Amino acid sequence: MVAINNLQRKLIRDMGGSKAQFGAVAAVIAIGIAAFVGVYASYQNLHVSYKYTYDVLAMGDYFITVDYLPERAVREMDDIPGVRAAGQIVGNVKLDLETESGERVEGRVVSLPSDTRPIVSDITLESGDYFTPGNKREVLLPPLFAEFHNLAPGDSLAIEHGASKTSYRIAGIALHPEYLWVSKSAEEPIATAKTFGVIFMPQQRAEDTFGMQGMVNQVGLAFDDDVVVDDVVAQVKRILTRYGIKNFTSKDDMVSVSARKIDIVQGVRTAYMVPREDQLSYELLKADLEGLRQMSFLFPVLFLSMAGLAIYILLGRLVESQRVQIGLMRALGYTKGQVLGHFVEFALVMGVLGSAVGGVLGYIMSSALTTYYAGFLHLPFIQVTPQWGVMVVGVSVGTIVPVLASIVPCWSSSRMKPAEAMRPPAPPAGHRTFIEILLPFIPRLHSTFKLPLRNMFRHPRRTLFMATGVMSAAALILVSMSMLDMVQDMTGTLFDKTQHYDARIILQGTGSESTATHIAHMDGVEATEALLDQPYRVKRGDKSQAASIRGIVPDSVMYSLITPDGGTTNVSEGGIILPTFISDKLDVDVGDTVYLEPLVGTVGESEITVIGLISEPMGGRPYVPLEQAQELFNLPGAATSVFVQFHGEPSPELLKRIYNIPEVASIEQVSAFKDYMDESMGAMYAMVGVMLALSFGLGLAIVFNGVTVNVLERRREIAIMRAIGMSDRQLGWIITMENLGTAMIGILMGLPLGYQLAKWLIEAQTASMENMSYTAIIYPRSYVIAAVCSIVIMLLSQMPAIRRMTTMSLPTVTKDWSE
Repeated sequence: MVAINNLQRKLIRDMGGSKAQFGAVAAVIAIGIAAFVGVYASYQNLHVSYKYTYDVLAMGDYFITVDYLPERAVREMDDIPGVRAAGQIVGNVKLDLETESGERVEGRVVSLPSDTRPIVSDITLESGDYFTPGNKREVLLPPLFAEFHNLAPGDSLAIEHGASKTSYRIAGIALHPEYLWVSKSAEEPIATAKTFGVIFMPQQRAEDTFGMQGMVNQVGLAFDDDVVVDDVVAQVKRILTRYGIKNFTSKDDMVSVSARKIDIVQGVRTAYMVPREDQLSYELLKADLEGLRQMSFLFPVLFLSMAGLAIYILLGRLVESQRVQIGLMRALGYTKGQVLGHFVEFALVMGVLGSAVGGVLGYIMSSALTTYYAGFLHLPFIQVTPQWGVMVVGVSVGTIVPVLASIVPCWSSSRMKPAEAMRPPAPPAGHRTFIEILLPFIPRLHSTFKLPLRNMFRHPRRTLFMATGVMSAAALILVSMSMLDMVQDMTGTLFDKTQHYDARIILQGTGSESTATHIAHMDGVEATEALLDQPYRVKRGDKSQAASIRGIVPDSVMYSLITPDGGTTNVSEGGIILPTFISDKLDVDVGDTVYLEPLVGTVGESEITVIGLISEPMGGRPYVPLEQAQELFNLPGAATSVFVQFHGEPSPELLKRIYNIPEVASIEQVSAFKDYMDESMGAMYAMVGVMLALSFGLGLAIVFNGVTVNVLERRREIAIMRAIGMSDRQLGWIITMENLGTAMIGILMGLPLGYQLAKWLIEAQTASMENMSYTAIIYPRSYVIAAVCSIVIMLLSQMPAIRRMTTMSLPTVTKDWSE
């Protein structure tokens, strides 16, 4: 049997005597640790799952995009020691879903070896089989696209390119490491399966479809671990040079303007080369994970900071309430170190208990979050393992924080002299409080209002501690709401302020501007506007940004360009309008000159003046007038898509007529895209709900602790007021009014703090996502919700304390001052 000494016995009694406060603080620690372990372990699990998937499927380490390249050039790259090279054909097509409405979808064909599995960026099959040997008409589909359109192995799919339309059998459902996140481009990171899909086609069939026999336009390179990447890239460039590629560009190219102009005059072809880190799908997933990592840091830090404050308050008041006992302990011969250790043990037990519970809850949360997120992306290889390092850090922090928070009050307890400690503290001298000096009419108020105001300002330290708890709850709730407001503002700006069209008709490849005129004359169509998109790089000095330049008609009525101050601007000849994320990166302003160059090809160089800046949260891009874009791209009369406004809801017959136009690849209706966005936000709404629940629980625990200790400290005062005839109801109102006044102070501190925290979080997420530009937007309703929730937290937290107050025994409370 383990012997328990007197101090340990006292510790157990103290914990039993204040079990409600003890449990509340332990719950705060558990919430903080659970949030940290749950979210950060999910980040670690997903990071490991992505890496494992990329390794198993041998994703390429480097990617080259060209206009065309013979396959023998790829074989020469494959012969480089330590290098595996695989060529692909990537091209755009139309997918006929063979529905009654004639619905078509914009498709992107990615070729795979016809008879063997890829040696670079292999696929994994969810169902069905790989291509049948031979030049068969078969394709593979990614899971999300197949699921949305109810397609399965054995079904057929019609693919159109130019005047050709061919039916293909779906051989299987497969995931490709380069398309775990399917998007059209960096400027359109969110693509709906309703209007866009990736199709994997045998190499020979892709050659026949695009007329590229013996050619490829994309090369993937995989390196062995001991390869010197720079040396290999240099060898690859020499091979490309032999096949007519003279210029090499990358995401952060630093080629001078004069050199590129000479290249254009000489008709030099360009290759776009990027490492895996800059591959679009990889980059988007990495940015998404980075946002998750930041969330896993911010909220636990806030929670644990508030836990430390709550422990500081609890132990400070515990020490004050046990002055006589401390004096007795010192008189009986206990040393300062023993007294200090006794109260530190109190915090240590809270920390260990809360951390242990939080670690277990965090592991359960991380498993659920990892599985949900990976299932949303159909990640083939999910690694859900206990992240012991994360749990050790979480439990260690959850133990150290309360111990550190207890040092100051415990140190003060150990320094008390026995005689001083056993003598009750002298009551504070009576004086007019600050609020009574400021508002002289307060003494004439009813006691229900006068006493709370006096108590609040007569004990400012106690009031400040209570207000800090409310501040924490208000700030955390507001931060959670800000994420919801940011998304709603972003989508509201997109659908209500920027886009005024009903649908965007996507043309196959580069179509004709005349298609817009043809559609405009159809019954049921109110108006149309053509636009032209081309991938380009915007440069200034040694800084550059890859983007897609869009040409739109001047004075467009279907697409508004929103300036950072909320106004609108228009494109005009001789200038370019840049989104703020590009202007910030290039450090340019209105009136500066930037240089435009194509990512691939030989035409379209230009120097141009910046005439305006706009704010676009999702996939911002530069804008120029349509005719200027056609001239820049050397594509007279060209268009890549058409904005359309309908007379009311478009009829199935009208949509079918549009689909039947040879150049039309798909129709992206705004209403369908809104629905897709709402569905995609389900995970985010769930996370906001979890954060709100955690914030509410945290605030409830902290405020409950403060209110309970506050009432217990004032037992004698409350008992005397009851003894002189004040009813329990009157006492309840006085305490409630005091708490509400304290809550208002906490709210006034918490709302500005919440805004600053939200702003910091949004800025950190914007910095991690290159093509995004977020702004901290908090709607007035969120301030109201945070304030109301804080008041509700205060009212709920005081109920147990008020109930305990009404059951106090007057003789027991008043018989001795030490009570």
